[in-house]
Amino acid sequence: MENLGGTDLRMYEQFPQEVLAKRRKLGTKLKAARDEGKKAWIVYDTLYVNGRPVRD
Repeated sequence: MENLGGTDLRMYEQFPQEVLAKRRKLGTKLKAARDEGKKAWIVYDTLYVNGRPVRD
């Protein structure tokens, strides 16, 4: 893969609609976890808080 630094080109992930809907819902939980000072991130359609997956 070529380096895109210094160019006007950008790459974005594309997810199915179902995954996008789940990621939108997880976004509020992500923000809440970060506001509590926890390390949190989303991978595909799973929220991780302090390195552990969060299940609903």
